[in-house]
This record gives sequence, structure tokens and C-alpha cells, in this order.
Amino acid sequence: MNAKRRQILIEHGCIACVINGFFAGPAEVHHIVDKGYRRLSGGDEATLPLCAWHHRGEPWIDFPVSYMRERFGPSMKLESKAFTEEFGTQRKLLAKVNDTIGKRL
Repeated sequence: MNAKRRQILIEHGCIACVINGFFAGPAEVHHIVDKGYRRLSGGDEATLPLCAWHHRGEPWIDFPVSYMRERFGPSMKLESKAFTEEFGTQRKLLAKVNDTIGKRL
């Protein structure tokens, strides 16, 4: 992965949290998967910044999953359909992220 893109994504913060008006700190990099294969998705350029909750469904600190879901919305890992309904498709999120960070690349 392009080191500059990776660093910018990490610094950007979780796109789902940003949409909800939060900043959850440094993000993890999520590779979009199309038709069950990462190689069909666009590789390292098809990446989104997501926090541990929105990416892997891991609550922060000692918060219960129910609190995380209520406060921050669904997790992509735990509720992929609900995540898409609330935040948009991964492709739409990618377009939003690329538009935001494009000036920094």
C-alpha cells in the first residue's frame, strides 16, 4: 500500500464516525471487497478508514455492544446490511473519502 495514502487514511479518522459528527482517533484501513474477492476491488486504492467498532465490531474500552450500536451506529462486521443502510455503500464511502483526501495525495 502507498505509505502516504495509508497515513492520510489513519489521520482522517473513521468515515462512519465523521458522518455522525464524531472523531474516534486514528483509523484502521479497510480494503473493500467486491464479489467476495479483495483482488477485484481495486487493491490498495480501494481502502476506507474505519475505527475498531465500525470495522471489526470491537467496542471501545468497556462499553457494551448495545451502547456502541445505539450511540455510534452499526458495525460493518456485525451488521453489514444495517451499516450500508446508515452510511452508504462501501463504494459511496470510498468516493467520499477520496474526494476529501484527494487534495492531500
